[in-house]
Amino acid sequence: MMLFPLPAWRRAAVVLAALAAAVVTTTTATAQTGVTVFRGARIHPVSSPPIADGTIVVTGGRIAAVGGADVQIPSGATIVDLAGLVVTPGLVDASTTLGVPDIDLNEQGEEVTPQLRIADVLDPASRDFVAARRFGVTTVQVDPGNRNVIGGLGVVVKTVGDTLAQMLVKDESGLRLTMGAEPSSGNRAIRGGTPVGIYYRRPTTRMGVVWETRQAFYAAKAYLERKTDPDTPPELLGTDPGLEVLARALRGEVVVHTTARAEQDIRTALRLMDEFGYKALLEEATEAWRVVDELAEKGIPVLLAAPSRLAAADGAEVRYHTLNVLAQRGVSFAICSGAGDAPLPLIHEAMFAVRNGLAPAKALEAITLRPAEILAVADRVGSLQPGRDADLVVWTGDPLDPTTRVHAVYIGGREVTPR
Repeated sequence: MMLFPLPAWRRAAVVLAALAAAVVTTTTATAQTGVTVFRGARIHPVSSPPIADGTIVVTGGRIAAVGGADVQIPSGATIVDLAGLVVTPGLVDASTTLGVPDIDLNEQGEEVTPQLRIADVLDPASRDFVAARRFGVTTVQVDPGNRNVIGGLGVVVKTVGDTLAQMLVKDESGLRLTMGAEPSSGNRAIRGGTPVGIYYRRPTTRMGVVWETRQAFYAAKAYLERKTDPDTPPELLGTDPGLEVLARALRGEVVVHTTARAEQDIRTALRLMDEFGYKALLEEATEAWRVVDELAEKGIPVLLAAPSRLAAADGAEVRYHTLNVLAQRGVSFAICSGAGDAPLPLIHEAMFAVRNGLAPAKALEAITLRPAEILAVADRVGSLQPGRDADLVVWTGDPLDPTTRVHAVYIGGREVTPR
């Protein structure tokens, strides 16, 4: 019971306020669960030519339609006016260590650890993901480190989410294998005395790194043969988690992501691919310009190191024309920011590539569609077309212009712009 009845005008005001609140609530619910239309911007779908004064219709977190101003707008849709702005797909960084502390990147108790999963130590609350979104990166591949010969399994995730399950795009996205001197760096063999740490271990040379790789895959081949031989005694049919992963690689179910920088290491990586028949791609590949014909012939994709990097490990010679050479020969490649020590964000690495002669369209592809294709997640990310996740970056101008800034970031149709 009201102790002081409201006058008629006051009661009417309360009713109107309640109705307005109901309308706001309904509109908000529609925006969250219904249809959102982004219109008026210049759209770069990447998979097709740019669209002036474009329209994107998003339903349930996915793109329902992309086109010009003539695209039909569903009744009751929430309209986001982007006139004067530019929209691209969310950027895809295909080789990172985001969200994982350095101490957790390499399990060095053994040289070969294919069964380890970087997803098990990923921190969704890491500020790394906020920093990535600030520059338009919405999808990343996170890899184990390079200190082991075979370091474990990577994962592809979105750059927002409270849990791994919310972020996950593709689990076990690639098996990390490292050629060159890095897995043997600092190791030393026992030549008398008492070991004082795990670095008294093998391998200690490049030859040792290659042998550890061969030995692992020889063991996996034998393991597969036992598993598929009907005459194998039951007591020999036990499951080995590490060999299971390697066996999946031999069956073509897991792609081997091989870090190889110098020419000699790239050629060794190619020989191992041929020898064991597994699917592989190259990471970093600083001297890919020396072996471009072989890469083109074999159709080997490349996740390139940050183009602005002035020096590379393993004595590899950096050439700024590498991307141009790969593009001219039709080699599929992605531009990556690298393992935490890259000097520039991903979009700036693409700008650097353009400054050194790469066509702007190729540079934009190399940080959106191409990495998505190489990682086998192009059915979800990397382009703006119906059926894809509504991961959008709104820019104040041409994304490859150094004066341009990120205006807004959407993942699954929801705004996640860092403030």
